[in-house]
Amino acid sequence: MPQARTDDGIRLHYEETGAGTPVVFVHEFAGDARSWEPQLRHFGQRYRGVAFNARGYPASDVPESPAAYSQARAADDIASVLDHLRIDRAHVVGLSMGGFATLHFGFRHAARARSLTVAGCVPRNTPSARRACSSRTRTRAASPSSGACWRSIRP
Repeated sequence: MPQARTDDGIRLHYEETGAGTPVVFVHEFAGDARSWEPQLRHFGQRYRGVAFNARGYPASDVPESPAAYSQARAADDIASVLDHLRIDRAHVVGLSMGGFATLHFGFRHAARARSLTVAGCVPRNTPSARRACSSRTRTRAASPSSGACWRSIRP
């Protein structure tokens, strides 16, 4: 089982397929690297596809201390996977929780990103932002021409 080691000693399980320009997929809260299997299969035909389990998701290590988890740590874990695989720069794609990690990867490691794709991510997780998104989501459930929730909560 392939594993990358982070700078704080955590082992992260990853899957890799294909060759060429690297595309790294970062999973959502309710998933793991397996969530990206269709994308790995498709993009692996032309690119080097990589997906990994975030810390706390077996087969990656599950640290007991809450201090081992943060947005900065999640962003740095993406960089650790790149380091382990000897990848200088990659396209990074994240969904939901993985989208937030991808966004922070861009803030912390911009030179290592060929591009960032952030999907299903509310960048301001405040009570008012959650209420606005929830309300807009309910309203738009009946309307196929809806836009993204974030439009309603931008500062």
